[in-house]
Amino acid sequence: MKIMIVDDERIASEELYDICTSHPRIKEANVFNNPAEALFFISENQDIDIAFLDIEMPVMTGLELAKKINEINNSTKIVFVTGFKEYAYDAFKVNAIGYILKPYDDDTVFQEIEKADAFKNAIPSNEIVIKTFGYFDIFVNKKPVYFSSAKAKEFMALLVDRQGSSVSTEQAVSILWPDRNYDESVQSLFRKVLRSLRNSLSDAGILDILIDERNQRSIDTTQFKCDYYNFIQNPQENLESFRGEYMIGYAFAKPTEQKIKNKFYEIKGVN
Repeated sequence: MKIMIVDDERIASEELYDICTSHPRIKEANVFNNPAEALFFISENQDIDIAFLDIEMPVMTGLELAKKINEINNSTKIVFVTGFKEYAYDAFKVNAIGYILKPYDDDTVFQEIEKADAFKNAIPSNEIVIKTFGYFDIFVNKKPVYFSSAKAKEFMALLVDRQGSSVSTEQAVSILWPDRNYDESVQSLFRKVLRSLRNSLSDAGILDILIDERNQRSIDTTQFKCDYYNFIQNPQENLESFRGEYMIGYAFAKPTEQKIKNKFYEIKGVN
């Protein structure tokens, strides 16, 4: 692990450096007595695992520095090292994982290092949200998934529309290219689309959502939230989420859109 120590008191920073570098997980430690220099360093070196920050420093406080570090790289774990306990509440408002009061011992520092190491090695949990009402889109941790191929995105939309049911290559081709014959040329084209889809999902860290077995493709519906699925499960509660359109631009989606409309009008009491 790589760490940085920021404390305007040189003796205090050197003492903390000696303790940290005696821990077997610490491979690199950088010490700064000037928070501005520390900020410049982390902007150029965004692989710092832990930032040990004093709070009361001239020019820039540790709390201000922590906010800027979060903006640069929010995976850097913040641990405050201070002689003032009254800043504890403010410290955790900037997502600090630890608050060490001076004077401290080796074990206290080691506990914070091991805590940060546990955070680093934890498997991140991706929140996947699929939007079907209106245009089709997928969001991972609130960021849209980019599809380099429009056909790959359409095929993914088809799998979502099928609600976990399998789609064969021949079925997919007949929907994606309704005017093409099912020959080797179009099968090769589909393989390229499938490869592009895998790449897009892999880049987004959600490749596991796609199930690909023996010429049959489907999706794992347990891994994501979807407005359409929510509507199916509880139409009364999710009625207002539907605004009259479903997967705009995809012909295969028209039958599902009509089913949704029928249920919508039924609940609304519209003939």
